[in-house]
Amino acid sequence: MFDQHLFYKKLSTSWLGRELFYFQKLPSTNTYAKQIVKTERFHGAIVLADNQTEGRGQHQRSWEIEAHQNLTFSIIFEPQKGDRLSILTLACALAVSDYIEEHLKQDTQLKWPNDVLVNGKKISGLLTETVFRGDVLDRLVIGIGFNINQRKFDEKLNETATSLAILDDKKHQREEVLARLLTRIEYLYRLWNTQDIDLLKRINKKLIGYGKWVTLEVNDELLDSEYKFMGINELGHLVVLNKALEVNTFSHEQVKVRLNSSKS
Repeated sequence: MFDQHLFYKKLSTSWLGRELFYFQKLPSTNTYAKQIVKTERFHGAIVLADNQTEGRGQHQRSWEIEAHQNLTFSIIFEPQKGDRLSILTLACALAVSDYIEEHLKQDTQLKWPNDVLVNGKKISGLLTETVFRGDVLDRLVIGIGFNINQRKFDEKLNETATSLAILDDKKHQREEVLARLLTRIEYLYRLWNTQDIDLLKRINKKLIGYGKWVTLEVNDELLDSEYKFMGINELGHLVVLNKALEVNTFSHEQVKVRLNSSKS
């Protein structure tokens, strides 16, 4: 069971994670975070479940991980504007990436638009959802699944998933991992909020395929041409250069990036 007292003892943030909604079992932390009836500001609140029974990933994929061994939580943000949200998602992914690299000395990569990979295997996935009141953004919910102590996965995931415990053969204190991760996210949120260009540079350097020739899948249709992947721009759109040296941009809902192994 997640130790809330230990978590707060380890937490050193100013505002992120200071409000924690903890559940031993919950269908989906994102769904709960979206449905909370607001009587006050929830900016920075966390919804965490030890056992998430109906977790969801990008493109409606299920997110199935072992109960009580990992971190499955959602962060509620209340930004003043409803733009550049895909950058904030990637900033949270970058925080996971940075944590792994510092504590495990393992290289990581970000897979557009919302996965963290180590040695080509997925260790964390994110799902971003919005709640609007009319045309005004009420809240942004970023769900994060982070594989911590799980050592075995379902047969279909064994070749594609990994965890902290698999990487270093140690048992990790989930409360401390979450507390330290939130410190990083709070810092990166400030960079995102101030539109710091260094945040984009850090994200782009980690994106799989950055600066390389790739193929694109748009609305589930693979495009015939090849494009040079230029990362994301200040609006959070994916940017590519076609062979006619024209710039094309895509939103994360539209496109998947597939790396061409034969070209650099």
